[in-house]
Amino acid sequence: MSRNVPMIGLSPDELPWVRNLVSLLRHPDPTIPELARQALLYLSRAAQNSDTTHTPPVEPSKKTSVLHCME
Repeated sequence: MSRNVPMIGLSPDELPWVRNLVSLLRHPDPTIPELARQALLYLSRAAQNSDTTHTPPVEPSKKTSVLHCME
């Protein structure tokens, strides 16, 4: 049985992305979590340098998911 935990600032459509990120950070191969960490740092810095216009969220696809290509 899974339990849902509410998170401030997280919308329901962002949950698949958070699940993918957590699974990458918990991956048994130590290079995968490190690569995910570096990607988050890159995205964080890029977001700070970008303008303030917002684009609509993108739905993660099961066919192109990062986790799918590692199976």
